Amino acid sequence: YLQEVAPELCNRVDLYEKRTPIFDEYKIEKEIDNILCKRVVLQNGGSLIIEQTEALVSIDVNGGHSMFGQGTSQEKAILDVNLEAAKQIARELRLRDIGGIIVVDFIDMTDDSNKRLVYEEMKKAVEKDRSTVGVSELSKLGLMEITRKRVRPSVTFMISEPCPCCHGIGRVEALDTSFSKIEREICRRLAVSGHKSDPEKPKSWPRFLLRVDHEMCTYLTSGKRTKLGILSSSLKVWVLLKKDTDEQKELSPESPLPREAGRPRLSVFPIKKWMSRAKRAK
Repeated sequence: YLQEVAPELCNRVDLYEKRTPIFDEYKIEKEIDNILCKRVVLQNGGSLIIEQTEALVSIDVNGGHSMFGQGTSQEKAILDVNLEAAKQIARELRLRDIGGIIVVDFIDMTDDSNKRLVYEEMKKAVEKDRSTVGVSELSKLGLMEITRKRVRPSVTFMISEPCPCCHGIGRVEALDTSFSKIEREICRRLAVSGHKSDPEKPKSWPRFLLRVDHEMCTYLTSGKRTKLGILSSSLKVWVLLKKDTDEQKELSPESPLPREAGRPRLSVFPIKKWMSRAKRAK
């Protein structure tokens, strides 16, 4: 291929003949995994927290245990962390191919000469970059603005996709919050349907199918007084749980129904019996 396209580059290519995969030999796989991590550990004990958005990238420098130093002043320890962070930030910009506006929050330093040293170290570190990079001096709050020419989306966005659970925000709802939403949704559907059931006749209660993941299923069904049991008895409904693994379990049962062809075994508890057991558990 090179002989056809760029014959002058042929002398740069060597055949890899070792049994170890080439990505493992040169630790490329590990670097790819690190690209997706928001936290980057520094050699002197500090760390970087990299948050990428479509508008800009924020990088927070943390000192960790290295802030105390060993026989040196705290200012010297902070300077060492910031200098190491400047080198690593320049490397991460190249590895992740981050472009646009990057705001770096360095650890606060009181000495202006130390701030100048960090600025000079950052300018020196970005000289290796093939893209055009601009670096501003540290502000009074310890912030540095870096601009890097954006040619394409960063590697992080190219090799990853938004989480289907959190939709890219990096956090998911607490189980208590999800449980409250389930309760409100059942109440909403009961109001829309206009179904009238006899509280004394569990057979007349409406039934709902609730599809949940493993963690939510454990949250709803664990303990003597289960969350699902409280929900069922308070709203006078039957709730059938269906996990993502297609395991099904019906709330509030105690006498198992016969197994039907092609369907998992279900169990049903009379609600009065369940309530009596709950009172004894108190």
